[in-house]
Parts: sequence; structure tokens; C-alpha cells
Amino acid sequence: MKQYEAFWADDTSVPIIWIGLLFSMICLALQASDASDTAHGDPEHRTFQIETYRKKTVQCLLLGEYTHCGPHVLETVIHYVYIELGLRDDADKDIWFLFALEVSLAMRMGYHRDPRHFPGITPLQAEMRRRLWATVLQGDVLVCSQMGMPRMICDAKYDTAEPRNLHDSDLTEDTAELPPPRPETEPTPTLGIIARRRMFVALGAISDVTAAVQPPTFPQIMKADATLHQAAASIPPPLQPKPLTSSMTDAPEVIMARLFLAHLQYKGQMLLHRRFLLLASPSPNEDAFAYSRNACLDAAVGALRIQEVLDAETGPGGQLHMMRWRLSSIMNHTFLTATMVLCSAVCCGRAMEREEEILGVLRRTRTVWMRASGGGSREAKKAAETVSFVIARAAEGARFGDDPQEGLGRMLDQRSASIGGSSWLLGGFAPADFQTPLFSFSTDPESDGVELNTTLDEWMEINDGL
Repeated sequence: MKQYEAFWADDTSVPIIWIGLLFSMICLALQASDASDTAHGDPEHRTFQIETYRKKTVQCLLLGEYTHCGPHVLETVIHYVYIELGLRDDADKDIWFLFALEVSLAMRMGYHRDPRHFPGITPLQAEMRRRLWATVLQGDVLVCSQMGMPRMICDAKYDTAEPRNLHDSDLTEDTAELPPPRPETEPTPTLGIIARRRMFVALGAISDVTAAVQPPTFPQIMKADATLHQAAASIPPPLQPKPLTSSMTDAPEVIMARLFLAHLQYKGQMLLHRRFLLLASPSPNEDAFAYSRNACLDAAVGALRIQEVLDAETGPGGQLHMMRWRLSSIMNHTFLTATMVLCSAVCCGRAMEREEEILGVLRRTRTVWMRASGGGSREAKKAAETVSFVIARAAEGARFGDDPQEGLGRMLDQRSASIGGSSWLLGGFAPADFQTPLFSFSTDPESDGVELNTTLDEWMEINDGL
């Protein structure tokens, strides 16, 4: 606020990058505003304003030579990435390219090293750098997984500590030493950052396991699974999962934070365990992958229940209406993956005696996807079409085959013929892609793992779609 007041006192006293930061803040505020509220202008004028401030943000970054780094650069670039993300209904590789720029700038400016290594940094600056780095870690997992690509920041590349649980009023420019953190039972603006950071550290480990060129062993999968559960257990009490019916007096941002954190846990479980959904057990007497199959289905069902809540409560009059701007293609990616998992389970006979429950979830998510497709989302349209086909076939009592891979290929062949020739269910595969299994279990006792059996083109399709 001091800088803002100084700007209006003398608009030549601030660097051009600071003005870009101001423009980006205004643009994000416009995106979060209610488009149906005409008290401050019609929707067309709002759209014009968003586009204007978006362009001005970019112009300021260019005029300020952002590649030279410096104060306010990383904050402005992060805002710009979120601006672009908010303007797109579906996944877009341009966001991934932009995010790579964000990571490069952050590391060039030393955000990946804890501020204790730099004696010239004040306590206030140090704590803000830790918060900003946590935001970069968040984008790394979310954006890269949406693109089906490995994350850009591995654990060995940084040592920046998590921020402290402090109120903003606990920090001033004159603070000589950071105060001790407040108890994690006390909500602060930083508590959500801390909780998300812990989840993203676990999701990063999952990303490393699932994106490795060497197939992970089952023990590696279970180790990453334990890490995820430990991270979920470490979420501070105010942000632990809580039924919406018990949250009537909670602030919308707190409810949204809880739902987002729960969605992250489901995302991690699906990333880890979906490969075992269609995989035959190596033992004829027991299902060696029963835990993984159940974990994957539970996560998919849980994620789509969150989708239902968000669809109902972010609408006009809903408890989360003011937080609707938090919905993006990033969260939809998890819901798309969950939809794919349940469709696969039904059509391949892997519903684990939960077919009625899963079909009920699919019917409800179809309604959500159909509504979303009316807004122009191509991904939502594909999801709605696929779910409609799977439900129709299940209602006819049709069997897709005893072999999961063969059955899935047959189902995709029929779906492609019935709704226009495009296949989506497993990331844009064509039926021919299922002539050989995507994953095969290694019988080598030394490996105890899963071998990837696919071509480079198929691998690209898997990652681009999932």
C-alpha cells in the first residue's frame, strides 16, 4: 500500500515492472468478478477490460526486460500465467511453455535456495520468497501433470523451507527476526499455502515415480502411496476434510481450500494406481493389485463427488459462488481422469462389485459435463459423449469382453462409430492401440514391477490425454 500511494503521488517513481504487477492484479480481480453483475458495466465491457489489462501486463514485462529478473518480475509472471489459465476452458500447451519460463525465472533469481543462505535478505523478504516458491511448486505439479509431462523441479534442486504460519500483521519491513510460527490450529492467510505445499511435495514424488522411463516396481508405488497419506495426515486441522453440511458457518475460501486439498489426494491416488485397474494379477489365487484397484476407484468416485459439490455450490446463490474463479482446467483435469477411470472400470468389468454405485456417479457427472460443454469446453463435450455411450451400453447389458484391453478396444471402436469417429476414453486412443497391453506385469522376481509395453506415438497419446 505504501508503494501504491507513492505511485499516485509520483507515477514516475516506480519501475515499469511494478506497474505491470498492478495491471496483473487488476486483471485477476476482473476475472474473479461476477460476470452477471451489470452494476459496474456490461459483460462485454468487462471482457474488454480483462483483455486490455492482460495486454498491458505483457507490455510492461517486455518494457521492463523481464528476462533480466529483478524486483516484482516473478510475481508479475506468475500472475500472467494465472491470467492465461483463467482464459482457457481446456488444457493448453501454451500454459506449460509459459510455466517453464516461470520456473526458469524463479531459479535464476534463487528462489529455489532458502533465504538463510543470503544474509542481505530481510525477514519479510525471506518469508515472502518462501511463499512464492511454494506457489511455483504448486504450478509445477499441476501444469505438468495436466500436459502429461514430468515435473520440472525435482526435490534435489531446492532446499527452500516451507513458510511459517503467520498473520500478515506479524511481519513488517522493520521486522528484525521472524516471530515463532503460530499453532497450526490457528487459521492464517499462510496456512493454506503450507498445507498445499505439503501435498505438492508428495505429488512431486508421485510424479517422479510415474514419469520415470524405467517402470516403477510395486514397492515403489506403495512407498509413494504412503508418502501421499502422510502428507494428507499432516494437513492442519482447520483444513482437514469436513462435510459441507458441517461447514455452514465457515468462510467460502476455507471450504474451497478443503475441497482443493482433498482433490489433490484423489489426484495422487489415481496417478499412482490407475495403471493397475486393467492389469491381470500374476497370481491365479489372489488379486495382488486389489488395494490399487480399490484405491483408484475410491479416488475417482471421491473426485467426482467433489465435482458435484463444486457444480452445485459455485452457481448463483451457492455457498461457494464467490470462489467460482478457482475452478479451472487444472481441476477439471482431475475430474476428467476420474471419469476415464470409472468408464474404464465399467466397460472392462473392473468395477470390483461396485457397478451400480459407479454408474450412479457417472450419471451425475454426465449432467455436469453436459452443462460445461455448453460453455464451449471441448474436453467436457468429449467426456459427456463418452459417459453417455458407456451408460447406454451398460443399460443394454452389453459385455465388452472378458479381456480388459480387448474389451476396451472394442468399446472404443463402437463409441467412435456412434459419436463421430473421435475416441477419448483413454487419452485419445484409437482401437488399434489396444492390440497389445499398455502395461504388463513382470514375472521376474528381481523386478517385482510393471513393464511399459507401448510405442513412442502411443506414449505421447497417453501423456497428452491423461
